[in-house]
Amino acid sequence: MTTSNGRHAGSSDRPDKSKPRPGGKPRRGGGPPRGPGARPGPIGLRRVEGEVYELVHPPCVEETELDYQEGIELWRAGEPELARDALRYALEGCRENLWIHTALGDLALREFRDPKLARGHYGYVVELVQRGFPPGFTGRLPRDRDANRPFLDALDGLIASLEALGRGRDVEELRGLLGRLS
Repeated sequence: MTTSNGRHAGSSDRPDKSKPRPGGKPRRGGGPPRGPGARPGPIGLRRVEGEVYELVHPPCVEETELDYQEGIELWRAGEPELARDALRYALEGCRENLWIHTALGDLALREFRDPKLARGHYGYVVELVQRGFPPGFTGRLPRDRDANRPFLDALDGLIASLEALGRGRDVEELRGLLGRLS
């Protein structure tokens, strides 16, 4: 979650799978197809220096900060159901909030033992970020940049979810992506 100074302040609605994806390809752990007609997503990139980048989040992320924090506090207090409800509510205010989807994915995987639901949230984060990559992107998104953390945490969570679902081939592909980016 970013605050007004761009720093990190600190996932169950399923991502909408009823809408067709660009190119009509099925949803997978990786990103959407890129090419003519593929729309860029709401998450952008900002060069920090050299090949180091950080993600640029939409303004609604800051607007949902308090609701996100409430959900995290409820989870820390041992109330995962209430945390899930609070995070779902926060998601209504900012569908593209990577922190919320990642937290909902973490809740689904760790508290509710639901790797399919977790995969949906984590996969949505990965998809949103990859839409913001220019073709042939070879930059790095280091974890020590607060703005990059929810994406990299979602990649870790997606790998864990896919492992739990026995999807080893997808796991290796994502590990390669994680290695190239971080």
